[in-house]
Amino acid sequence: MSYIDTLIENCKKAKEAKPVNEFVLTELEDLDNIEKAIYIIEEVEGDAVETFATLCNYKKTKERACPKLNQPSRVMYVGSSTTGIKKRIEQHLGNGPSSTYALHLKHWFRGEYKIRVKVFEEPFEVIQIIEDALSHDLSPAFGKSGGNNK
Repeated sequence: MSYIDTLIENCKKAKEAKPVNEFVLTELEDLDNIEKAIYIIEEVEGDAVETFATLCNYKKTKERACPKLNQPSRVMYVGSSTTGIKKRIEQHLGNGPSSTYALHLKHWFRGEYKIRVKVFEEPFEVIQIIEDALSHDLSPAFGKSGGNNK
């Protein structure tokens, strides 16, 4: 099967895919044993313009590898993991290496946020397409589109 044929098939699968579980994260332990998921980090009752400016200023310090700046939005970040989501969320919370591209929230953000998790049982390529579609629709303030710029 050609690359384009495979891509079309994966797009069809992504269009039909439904999460097997969906929840708002309350405890990191809720992520134990979840490998494949998409997560959406949203600001709760904050000022999206102020939050955008705050990360922009923090990014200039170069203390930590921060994500790409897009435009102010209540949706801060859309991401996925297919190798264990807990570690990735911990990085976004600020409990990971400074060289890992993540939000590192505890180092600059003082507002409230919620993390929505959508668990899937699809292959990596299909999850990436679903993540890209969500990112396109939600226009997050931070982060690049596509896995590894694909």
